[in-house]
Amino acid sequence: MKALFEKISLPSGEAFVCREYHVPRFPRPWHFHPECELTLIVRGRGTRFVGDSMERFEDGDLVFLAGNLPHYWWKDTEDRRRAHSVVLQARAGFEGEAIFDLPEAAKIRDLFLFARRGLVFSGGVRHRVAEDLLRMKSVQGWERLCLWFEMLGQLADVKKPGFLASASFSPELGERDGRRLTAVCKYVNESSRERVRHDHAATLAGLSPAAFSRFFHKRMGKTFENYVTEVRIGHACRRLMEDDTSVLEIAFASGFNNLSNFNRHFLKFKGLTPRAYRKLTNHPAA
Repeated sequence: MKALFEKISLPSGEAFVCREYHVPRFPRPWHFHPECELTLIVRGRGTRFVGDSMERFEDGDLVFLAGNLPHYWWKDTEDRRRAHSVVLQARAGFEGEAIFDLPEAAKIRDLFLFARRGLVFSGGVRHRVAEDLLRMKSVQGWERLCLWFEMLGQLADVKKPGFLASASFSPELGERDGRRLTAVCKYVNESSRERVRHDHAATLAGLSPAAFSRFFHKRMGKTFENYVTEVRIGHACRRLMEDDTSVLEIAFASGFNNLSNFNRHFLKFKGLTPRAYRKLTNHPAA
């Protein structure tokens, strides 16, 4: 199931658009667009697909996505209510505006970097931002822009947002951790289908193998070996969603040396088998 490009129409002379939908079901297929997106599901429950993430969502779901990250909300057929959502989309390159170069905007810059994997929010910030997002319809001009920055600031203040897509869907995220991680993540993403050597990664980082292990775990929150497996699973997820290649071929093409090893790791990281994942992620296209 190939992600479809969606052309977002922004009003002339405006940096972002906020639209509200009341529909029987969410109409968009598996798609992507260069604009960043803040989505509030006011009413609706089902399964949310972001990158290689597949999670349940309920009323009040709040998600922030950077541009070009494939996504889709699949509403349960058992949910007879009309779906209600509010979606704010800012023009491509919005995060590169000069205002974000100011020191006071550092947290928001990080927010956009984190959003390359997709972020889901809960608790009090979700309710506050949801209220502000619903207000967007009734304000214009400067007041509207200020409200948008207020929402970004509130999201940026959350210390531990929920990440959605795996690291392999946004390898550039390593840039925030400096040149060492950028080089290592690039190496893993380009070599994950072959043998990935711990000692070579340490050399790229300019560290001894032991120091590199500590550095990587501290910065990424996981071991280097787990990261490599996660990237391989991410590549496999993309193939499972987008083509009809056999599971065995995908396992080998993703860097696993046998099918049982692939199935075991896939179940560990995704909570279901590769075949079940393929069936579920292709369901929206049915």
